[in-house]
Amino acid sequence: MSSERQKKWREVSAYLDQVLDLEEPAREGWLRELSIRAPELAAIVRSLLAERSEPGGPAVLLDDATAALVGTTLAGQRLGAYTLDRPLGHGGMGTVWLAHRSDGRYEGRAAVKLLSLALLGRPAEQRFIQEGSVLAKLRHPNIAQLIDAGVAAGGQPYLVLEYVDGERIDQYAQRRNLDLEARVRLFLDVLAAVTHAHSQLVVHRDLKPANIFVDGAGHVKLLDFGVAALLGSTSELTREAGVGMTPEYAAPEQLLGEPISTATDVYALGLVLFVLLVGRHPLSVPGNSGPELARRTLELESPRVSQLAGDPRAERALRGDLDNIVAHALRKDPQERYLSADMFAQDLRRYLAHEPVSARPDSVSYRAAKFVRRHRGAVLTGVFTALAIVAAVIITTLEMLEARHQRDAALYQSKRAEYQARFAFQILSEVGSDGRPITIRQLVQKGIEVLEKNYGDDPRFVIATLVNISGRFMDLGDTQSEYATLVKAEKLARQLGDPAQIAFVQCNTVETELQAGRAQQAALRMRDGLANLARVADPSVQSRLDCGIAQARLAWGEGDLPHAIAAARAVATDMEAQHLQSDLRFTTVVSMLEIMLSHSGLNGEALRWNERATAALEQAGRADSAAMFAFRHNRAQELYKCGDVRRAYEQEKALANTIVTHQGVSGVPYPIAHWLGFLQVRIELTDAGLAWIERAVRDSAAQQNRPAQIGALLNHARAQLLLGRTAGVLPDVEQAESLARTSAQSNAAALAAAQLIRAQLMVAVGDAAAAHAAIESLLAQSGYPRKRTDVRLPAALILRARTEGSLGRWAEALQSAREALAVSEEHALSAEQSADVGAALMELARAQRALGDTAARLSAKHAAVILARSLGADHPETRAAAEFTM
Repeated sequence: MSSERQKKWREVSAYLDQVLDLEEPAREGWLRELSIRAPELAAIVRSLLAERSEPGGPAVLLDDATAALVGTTLAGQRLGAYTLDRPLGHGGMGTVWLAHRSDGRYEGRAAVKLLSLALLGRPAEQRFIQEGSVLAKLRHPNIAQLIDAGVAAGGQPYLVLEYVDGERIDQYAQRRNLDLEARVRLFLDVLAAVTHAHSQLVVHRDLKPANIFVDGAGHVKLLDFGVAALLGSTSELTREAGVGMTPEYAAPEQLLGEPISTATDVYALGLVLFVLLVGRHPLSVPGNSGPELARRTLELESPRVSQLAGDPRAERALRGDLDNIVAHALRKDPQERYLSADMFAQDLRRYLAHEPVSARPDSVSYRAAKFVRRHRGAVLTGVFTALAIVAAVIITTLEMLEARHQRDAALYQSKRAEYQARFAFQILSEVGSDGRPITIRQLVQKGIEVLEKNYGDDPRFVIATLVNISGRFMDLGDTQSEYATLVKAEKLARQLGDPAQIAFVQCNTVETELQAGRAQQAALRMRDGLANLARVADPSVQSRLDCGIAQARLAWGEGDLPHAIAAARAVATDMEAQHLQSDLRFTTVVSMLEIMLSHSGLNGEALRWNERATAALEQAGRADSAAMFAFRHNRAQELYKCGDVRRAYEQEKALANTIVTHQGVSGVPYPIAHWLGFLQVRIELTDAGLAWIERAVRDSAAQQNRPAQIGALLNHARAQLLLGRTAGVLPDVEQAESLARTSAQSNAAALAAAQLIRAQLMVAVGDAAAAHAAIESLLAQSGYPRKRTDVRLPAALILRARTEGSLGRWAEALQSAREALAVSEEHALSAEQSADVGAALMELARAQRALGDTAARLSAKHAAVILARSLGADHPETRAAAEFTM
């Protein structure tokens, strides 16, 4: 950008910010004064304001003059991996550009949001940065994702966002002439996005049709979290950002400067649904100024949706439930609205299913009408005879008795949603009022207070919620508070004398006892939980699953892998049979099962469960979730253990690229980073992968993440061995062993891995005798040959054959090579793609040649084919195998 153009654009941005801060009546006088002083700039600002007020614009669209001013200066500029193409819009904060990915990794488009240069150093810059922080928390298919963020060379911050090629939700519905049900279903996707934001304690605060787009495939995307607030935050930044609302969609409490809550978004959502259903705002009239619309919002009641329908048929369709649902969302008092977007969605789903909604008074006639609507054919056939009426009464009574359990579950879910909404609302008014930061632990503690204060008359609900809250303490690593919360739940359950509740609490406390190192107490709780569960005539699915998972976890903690695997497998299979793969417990138990199967050498079954879990996550719309990333990482590790090194590297590299795209390099977790680095060194045999491993070593140490630090140190040692840098191997191994010995039982696998690396180092420095002794010790510890499932067996047996050959004991080397080949084939997913099988064949070929066996050439030829598939045709091991056959 030339200095002259840059200066001019800064002036335009500064004037635009000033005029946007003015109310409508004051703008014209300000613009007249600017026209006298700077007519050219005034013309550009007027043009921008005119475009901004044009209906349908997601932002202020650039006119030809402004596009020429900006487009010619920034088009072609590269920011990170993206190159700017053309401006999409302009607002008070800055410009939005269409960009394309230009680093050669893959093709793709994005929307790049640039902060106006005039705002650098002002509070707006902090709001812009906050938008990036908020978006980084939100991962949902109906929210436009943050891809990257950075600072341009001139100090201008930018955000790289998912580009949504679509149109406003109201225009989309109107252009396609969607029927009423289709519009409601479309709006349910909006509610799903907002519910996710609320679950992350984020309130959008500027929901309107212009911030909700629908793409050509019908996918809803929620945009622009530029004025979003974290629940409970009362910082100066949040207060200063409060001006960034749209009066047309602002709730009364926003206009009055009162505290914001999830109910604030609910009000805006009610207005969006109103517009979506009838094509117009309930209170806006032509010529409304901002202050006039604010006055109408505060003083007038919104009309019913059906009143603005436009024709009798639409009025009839909207009258009743939809009238009541929208009116409930638009109550002036926040506490009288739906307290959460999820509760709003529940009523709309009930409407679509012709079930009673909560937004209207209950009555016998209302429920009867809904019954007739749901079972129209049966009722219309039966009304002609009194006998059918009597039969219907009997059947209905039986159905009511049969459905009592489901009804209770539904009431619990409703109450849980109500509690969550009330919790979010109360932390606004009760926590952090002094402006100081609020910790997650404080929020969770406040949750217990709200629970005990408001729900003491419903012990079952309190018990269930206390167990859930204990899990949040577990996430925080606060085992003491976790245990204390579970003790409260157990006390209530025993006072209630309900065996189902006792079983529920006891089974959920098993993991806590194990984490605290109290294995005996965990076993006692498990027995008590199962005994109480046996006393329940018809235990709930949740109780059965919780106790099944606890049994698997206890057996695993006791070292009984066969029983642990059987218990976890039974739970996962049961959940699949009942189509409960969307339940979070499914991914929990499958993750546990996969790890145990892997430790048992059952890699094929581990990979099959991995595929089932990832399919469930994709179906649930969680393809970019942390759980999915964990399963993809596990899959790479399984492939490596099966010997398919190249595919493992490709999987881990693709996973890391996905995370970098969404969260930047710093978002790649330590375990993924150090495994990616090791696999890169294993395949490429260059220094390139070391940077990933060294970052994981450094950062995991800084964060005191001991398991990640141990793994990173061991992979650093392995990588140095592969690169022939023997001097640095032993310090890494010794540091890893020192960290692992602080909890030797839980780190047994890491300590065994360190032994194997020590033996490999001995071979590398030429001490074959010491290496052979170390390998024999390791094999004995693993239970070989009686046990053949240890993941280190293929590498250990290959190394034993190599040391025996180095010592001239070729007959023993031949036997060890045959054993290594057999075990490697057992561990492989496909023997023809296993680097371990290839390496074992090469040791076999060397022993055969030394003993004069002509089969040596065939063994090496077979090895070369397999190594080309598992490591690559140009890998040194593949070339060595090919040369051996010449």
